[in-house]
Amino acid sequence: MLTLTVVRHGESTGMNQAKALGESLKTTRIDAIFASDLLRALWTAQQIEGNQADPRPSLTVSPLLREQHFGKAEQQPFGEKGGYVRQPGRRFKFDEGENLDDVHERAHQAIAQFIEPLLRESRGRPAESKHIAVVAHGVFNSEFIGALLSRRPHSQHLSWSYRGMTNTGWTRLEVGYASETSRCPTPQFDTHPQGVTLSSLPGSPPPATFDEDCPPLLTRILATDVTTHLEGVHRQKGGIGSQGYDAKQKDLRSFFSGASTNSE
Repeated sequence: MLTLTVVRHGESTGMNQAKALGESLKTTRIDAIFASDLLRALWTAQQIEGNQADPRPSLTVSPLLREQHFGKAEQQPFGEKGGYVRQPGRRFKFDEGENLDDVHERAHQAIAQFIEPLLRESRGRPAESKHIAVVAHGVFNSEFIGALLSRRPHSQHLSWSYRGMTNTGWTRLEVGYASETSRCPTPQFDTHPQGVTLSSLPGSPPPATFDEDCPPLLTRILATDVTTHLEGVHRQKGGIGSQGYDAKQKDLRSFFSGASTNSE
């Protein structure tokens, strides 16, 4: 088994949020970090990496972990009183954008590429023997955790009341193959985040389908949307970019310094 901490990036003007997060996790040993290549997520991941003791964890950057792409609605206002309105259902998408099922498929790809090898490596070991962090975005994190939970055994029920994650909030899970333990807890995923924008709210729960081609997983949810590190933190002027700005960055490693990253 392994421990998995899923983090939502800081706000575009939230450099202090990410710094506070990294400081709060400096005594929590993390063995590997996987991050979206968009600036807010990468900056947040680097604050975690930079506060770890030597040898520092590897930091792998991948577009698989990007937020849902809203196509023509990118960087446009959302809301009932004006702007773009996301319709219910998993298959709705804006022109040239992704629907939730597209993001869910990317989440499964990320699990197969990054998490599955570590699960196999950690088979039969206690969850605390390996600690992985994934730093991404509100909707993606919902689909990523949902993809893990979709591989639960048929007999395992699920209580899902996910409402998004606060910026730099983190959720911690224990994940392992069902064959490793006889315990079959009921995952209860319930969040009540603060300051979540309409574009970052999950549109509907991830599908509760089971992939027969993948070994079933048992997932124990230890904590959801933890934000104690934000107490007393003030928003910093300036910013680290938005998704629209992120897309224009041709070389993220030339923008940042001090972290060793692997791009996937």
